Amino acid sequence: MTLQQLKYMITVAEKGSITEAARELFLSQPSLSEAIREVEKEAKITIFNRGRAGVSLTTEGGAI
Repeated sequence: MTLQQLKYMITVAEKGSITEAARELFLSQPSLSEAIREVEKEAKITIFNRGRAGVSLTTEGGAI
Protein backbone atom coordinates (compact mmCIF):
# COMPACT_ATOMS: atom_id res chain seq x y z
CA MET A 1 0.00 0.00 0.00
CA THR A 2 1.31 3.40 -0.95
CA LEU A 3 0.94 6.60 1.04
CA GLN A 4 -1.38 7.89 -1.67
CA GLN A 5 -3.64 4.84 -1.34
CA LEU A 6 -3.63 5.28 2.44
CA LYS A 7 -4.69 8.92 2.00
CA TYR A 8 -7.50 7.79 -0.30
CA MET A 9 -8.79 5.26 2.21
CA ILE A 10 -8.65 7.73 5.10
CA THR A 11 -10.57 10.32 3.09
CA VAL A 12 -13.24 7.79 2.10
CA ALA A 13 -13.58 6.66 5.72
CA GLU A 14 -13.89 10.26 6.93
CA LYS A 15 -16.43 11.25 4.27
CA GLY A 16 -18.42 8.01 4.38
CA SER A 17 -18.78 8.30 0.61
CA ILE A 18 -16.53 7.42 -2.29
CA THR A 19 -18.15 10.16 -4.38
CA GLU A 20 -17.55 12.86 -1.76
CA ALA A 21 -13.99 11.66 -1.18
CA ALA A 22 -13.31 11.71 -4.91
CA ARG A 23 -14.48 15.33 -5.09
CA GLU A 24 -12.21 16.31 -2.21
CA LEU A 25 -9.26 14.45 -3.73
CA PHE A 26 -9.91 15.86 -7.24
CA LEU A 27 -10.32 12.34 -8.67
CA SER A 28 -13.05 10.65 -10.63
CA GLN A 29 -15.23 8.30 -8.61
CA PRO A 30 -14.36 5.27 -10.79
CA SER A 31 -10.60 5.82 -10.40
CA LEU A 32 -10.92 6.14 -6.61
CA SER A 33 -13.06 3.00 -6.47
CA GLU A 34 -10.46 1.14 -8.52
CA ALA A 35 -7.64 2.31 -6.22
CA ILE A 36 -9.56 0.99 -3.20
CA ARG A 37 -10.26 -2.33 -4.95
CA GLU A 38 -6.53 -2.67 -5.68
CA VAL A 39 -5.69 -2.26 -1.99
CA GLU A 40 -8.40 -4.73 -1.01
CA LYS A 41 -7.09 -7.25 -3.53
CA GLU A 42 -3.50 -6.78 -2.35
CA ALA A 43 -4.47 -7.10 1.33
CA LYS A 44 -6.96 -9.92 0.57
CA ILE A 45 -9.64 -8.27 2.72
CA THR A 46 -12.70 -6.08 2.24
CA ILE A 47 -11.96 -2.66 3.71
CA PHE A 48 -15.31 -0.95 3.16
CA ASN A 49 -18.92 -2.07 3.33
CA ARG A 50 -20.57 -0.42 0.34
CA GLY A 51 -24.23 0.49 0.21
CA ARG A 52 -26.66 3.04 -1.14
CA ALA A 53 -26.24 5.14 2.00
CA GLY A 54 -22.45 5.31 1.56
CA VAL A 55 -19.54 3.31 2.85
CA SER A 56 -18.35 2.21 6.29
CA LEU A 57 -15.23 0.44 7.44
CA THR A 58 -15.36 -3.30 7.96
CA THR A 59 -13.78 -4.75 11.09
CA GLU A 60 -10.72 -5.69 9.00
CA GLY A 61 -10.64 -2.26 7.37
CA GLY A 62 -10.66 -0.55 10.74
CA ALA A 63 -7.64 -2.58 11.80
CA ILE A 64 -5.45 -1.32 8.96
